[in-house]
Amino acid sequence: MHIRVDTQLKYGIINIMKKLSALVILFVTISTVFYGFFSLVTKNLSNSLSELSERVEIVAFIDDKLNDNQKNELIKKIENIETIDRIKYTSKTEAMDEFRKNPEFAKQIKILEENPLPATIDIYLKKREPETVKKIAEEIKILNGVEDIYYTSIEAENLLTINKTFNILSRWFNLIFVIFAVISVVLLSFTVQSKKIFFGIFDALISGGIGFYILYLMHKHIFIQSFKTPVFFSKSEILISSFILIIICLVVRIPKNVREK
Repeated sequence: MHIRVDTQLKYGIINIMKKLSALVILFVTISTVFYGFFSLVTKNLSNSLSELSERVEIVAFIDDKLNDNQKNELIKKIENIETIDRIKYTSKTEAMDEFRKNPEFAKQIKILEENPLPATIDIYLKKREPETVKKIAEEIKILNGVEDIYYTSIEAENLLTINKTFNILSRWFNLIFVIFAVISVVLLSFTVQSKKIFFGIFDALISGGIGFYILYLMHKHIFIQSFKTPVFFSKSEILISSFILIIICLVVRIPKNVREK
């Protein structure tokens, strides 16, 4: 009895395998990887831009020669700039305390007789566009008592340029991909061997599983190396994508099934 069940199961699996379409699985797998890769790049670029917007936009390094009254006067001037949301003042002592928390820096600092770190003002803006950051940074730089300035505008501009360029390419890619997918689905519908629509679900699950696994490997070996905080597809995105793949694989089998009727 046990042998009979095993034999039936074996032939059942073989029968399912015969009903599957290798051509459909290959097409859906390649499409999933190709389109998924572009989607991952877009998601990670957007995430990087979002993280950059949460960072300090401008850091002003204060001249050590300023006394407390001059420092307070400088802070008030910066606070009165219209587009500034808030600021955070860090004294030389506080900066040194932060450095001492790092064991490697702590060893090097012990050698020094004086505190070489400057007092700083972290400046957060209401508007975080690169152009605004650059304009305010240049305005603060010329204030009396500001020794030097650092701002994230250059990094933001480079990232925005990459993101804009990729978004333009993505729009064209989406259009070309949709046209390609429609034509391919129509052509595949005439070449699928099996008439059974139900087996399209198996086509979708196998090709989707392979495709997302390849994308996961790309994420693990490429995106983790390229982005500070890489993101992958959420569970809901994977479920929605799987549902779309199932519909595509079912549609591929419909025309021939209808003709047979």
